[in-house]
Amino acid sequence: MSLYKIKIEPESSFCSPLQSDTFFGAFCWSYLYQCGEQALKELLYRYKNGIPDIIFSNAFPSGTLPLPVGISQLKKRQDDLRTKQERYQKYIESKNKENLSYITLEDFNRIINGSLEHSDTVKDTETKAMLWRNMVNRETNTVENIDGDSNLFEIEETFSTEGFDIYIYSTLEKKILENTLREMFMSGIGAQRSIGKGAFKLLGELELFEGFKIPEKSNAFVALSNFVPGKSDPINGYYKTFVKYPKISYTSSETDSPFKKPLIFLKAGSVFFAQPVKRFYGSCIEKVALKAGTVSDEIVIGAYTVAIPCYLE
Repeated sequence: MSLYKIKIEPESSFCSPLQSDTFFGAFCWSYLYQCGEQALKELLYRYKNGIPDIIFSNAFPSGTLPLPVGISQLKKRQDDLRTKQERYQKYIESKNKENLSYITLEDFNRIINGSLEHSDTVKDTETKAMLWRNMVNRETNTVENIDGDSNLFEIEETFSTEGFDIYIYSTLEKKILENTLREMFMSGIGAQRSIGKGAFKLLGELELFEGFKIPEKSNAFVALSNFVPGKSDPINGYYKTFVKYPKISYTSSETDSPFKKPLIFLKAGSVFFAQPVKRFYGSCIEKVALKAGTVSDEIVIGAYTVAIPCYLE
């Protein structure tokens, strides 16, 4: 597998978090248009059998990476403070760092090589707003009208003045991968792309990334993607979870459900101890949606993660 880093720049606001499983779903649709149905079936077959051709990280503000989970706890254990004043000063410093989401690549490389120190903040360039939409009746394709009300609802949309970095493991031929990615981001990512939301521009050409300073003796990994662990994945580490309620991009009939089953994901930045460290962990989640009244084998959720080896005491 080759590791690539791409930078995307928003062409519009977006209404879905820029997460790895969302990228995989969008990639499959673009891959279908670029390479045909048979090629997509082969890609999904390998994906289901633990030999994925492509794995996305989450998107991170350009120049940053997720702060590994557990670093603050390890730092507190390591500190040997003797005076009350020192304890108070360290408490204030750690309090200011608890809510950090992102750190620089330089800090990330220090941490994966055993350091517990990192800089204070990374500027947040995103702003949120509420988008009002009308509910549409799926049977009539017209605005839902209940007792004379238009049935409005809110959707959160995000605006960003900066680009995002995404890390990709892939075995696909470079030209095919690049063309599919350009098509994917131009078509839009996530919710409300039918009205122009979630459009991005892929900047530059697809290039291999060699910026991680991997330690010679690694004993753990940092996940760069939200993921669902596989049965044989390591269980000792530091992690955070969240529940995701995924949806299906397109339904072919009125009887198909637009909703997938809710799943508990581990967040990007989670750290697990493992020896030796593999390039990726996670799983492909099957049987997550109904189609024509039965559980579908065609619809899956990509829940693998890009894994960066690290060394932690």
